[in-house]
Amino acid sequence: MNMSRKVTTGVVSLVSAAALTSGATTASASPASAPVKTSNVVAANCGEWMRAGSLPGRWSTVKDGCGHFGRPGLKMGYQWAVFRGGSICVKVQGFVNGRAKWYNAGCGKTGAVKVPWGNVLAEKEMKVKGAALFNWR
Repeated sequence: MNMSRKVTTGVVSLVSAAALTSGATTASASPASAPVKTSNVVAANCGEWMRAGSLPGRWSTVKDGCGHFGRPGLKMGYQWAVFRGGSICVKVQGFVNGRAKWYNAGCGKTGAVKVPWGNVLAEKEMKVKGAALFNWR
């Protein structure tokens, strides 16, 4: 059955009006007999050190999985420390005028950098090159 939008809207309005004039009311909710149990909510480890690994000879990407709110002029900090393997080279993501931009953060076993974040909501992201296991935040 093919009905036009106007006809369908008219039928719905007519049925609704008929129900209201006949004294129909909404169903009342009955109180629950027992409290509903919900699962425990666990906060993400945003800002905590996370473990990651990288491959030799190619760029590996890691993300923290947390949404970071920015504001104009905000600088977002990144830190990393190798705990097994050699030095790594790191690029980190920042934002300029709402667009993602990659910044070269250097090479070494440890490092830290702050980059423009701007007025965005995004997760931290790093590109890493070099065979190593490392912590980062």
